[in-house]
Amino acid sequence: MRRYTGYRDFIQRDQRLLVGTALLLTGSHDQAIRLTLGSLRSVGLSWPPALWENPTVHAQITMYRRYLRRPVTTRATALLRLPPLRRVLVVACLHDGRTHEEMATALGLSQEVVETEVSEAVTALAKGDAKRLGTRLATTAGEASVPDLATRSMRALRRRRVRGAVLTAVAALVPVGLIAAFTLQQGQVWNSALGERNQIASTRADSAVEPGPQAWQTPRTSFTIRYAVPDKCPDDGASTDGKPAPSRAGKVTCAGWTLKLTGGDEGRPALESVECERPGHCESTVKVPDAAQHLAHGDDWSYWRLTPAISGDGRRIAYLSAAEGRYVAHDLHSGEKRYLSPSLVPADTETGTGVSVSRDGGVFVVELSGRRLRTDFATGAVTSLPEGQTAAEKSADWMRENYRVWSDSPSGRFSAAVSPGKGGSDRLHVIDARTRKVFRDLPLPSLGDPTSAEVLGWPNVREVVVKLTDKRTGDLLGFFRVDAITGRLHRVAGLPDGETIVLGDLTGP
Repeated sequence: MRRYTGYRDFIQRDQRLLVGTALLLTGSHDQAIRLTLGSLRSVGLSWPPALWENPTVHAQITMYRRYLRRPVTTRATALLRLPPLRRVLVVACLHDGRTHEEMATALGLSQEVVETEVSEAVTALAKGDAKRLGTRLATTAGEASVPDLATRSMRALRRRRVRGAVLTAVAALVPVGLIAAFTLQQGQVWNSALGERNQIASTRADSAVEPGPQAWQTPRTSFTIRYAVPDKCPDDGASTDGKPAPSRAGKVTCAGWTLKLTGGDEGRPALESVECERPGHCESTVKVPDAAQHLAHGDDWSYWRLTPAISGDGRRIAYLSAAEGRYVAHDLHSGEKRYLSPSLVPADTETGTGVSVSRDGGVFVVELSGRRLRTDFATGAVTSLPEGQTAAEKSADWMRENYRVWSDSPSGRFSAAVSPGKGGSDRLHVIDARTRKVFRDLPLPSLGDPTSAEVLGWPNVREVVVKLTDKRTGDLLGFFRVDAITGRLHRVAGLPDGETIVLGDLTGP
């Protein structure tokens, strides 16, 4: 079983950790062993893991989900008296080190629900002392009796492999010709990774995105993306000499973004050119030629403006690829790439399209004309999401009526927008998306003359980056990080003056 090379070592290394978590959930050594074996089997079925995948996290997330489907407890300790969801969340966050955002994504919850459940558990079990509760959980988990699970797990995989071989042989007897004929007649193939039906390559004459530049090859580097700016678009051929404009719906008419990377000396070898201000503080510029800027819609010359999505740590970027006709994501540290959508057709872009990413880069969500595809970068798993999950998404129409431009916070609880002030200078409004009321009305520096402001984004859950310009002359006055609670400002250096800028990691060197 060459495919499972390293699987036994993984089990022997992490079985104590996993059984400890299962014991905290179930309170029973027997139930904990059963729960752990089920999680290990799930990891084994997708073995070997991709280079960027953490099999331990895979096993833990599987354990949480399996336990919530069939919560079983055998003792009446304070922890086990908690509701199953609250118990899972407090164990995951305070013992296993999962973040609130990770658990919200893994269990399909809002981040607010996760924060509330964990807070109430800490209050009930340790009077609000999360550190003390974490120590107690670690002590209880350390009491787990852990047999060697590697042999049992390998035996289960062998049995499954034999059953799979038998089923494969039976399936081979199905009339392949009929299936092929039916597939060709429908003009579709099944993409199991995306759960979508996509057009066969030979029939994609009406594909949403025509091949353009070459697909970007990710440079494997420890540098992170500080920001991205669009390249200059060539003349789009807007003049038709009086002739009707051809139908271009869903075609990329302009592509190309430039990334500013920052990092230390160790990340230099993979990059073509690097400039270092001083040791450990280096910069590089990288072109992404196939990242779409303009996507045509309708039968005239109108188009959607598209921007890439960059994770808060600057490691990952996602965009609509003009070369491949679908959304893709890249990880700079590992050099890996993920497909986030099927090949697009015009119907996917009729009412707009876009991509977003969680702050830690673990989850990407693609919007395709009313439907949403969520991709877990670590596993590649793609699922469909309902619309309007967060408060910010539900208040989008209201925001559109009251503000020209706004930016939602990473948690989806707040939105930031600019509003005219009495003295002529713009003010920053932080809006509570649930109540649709202004949570904070913050002044921005006037710097002598009335200033105009523009919200660029949230580098974290508390700060907003704004760009200030002189209202009279239009001159750039600078970029600032504004604390959304206190209004305290910090100048951000090194950002370019341009109409569009997508922020990445602003904490790098």
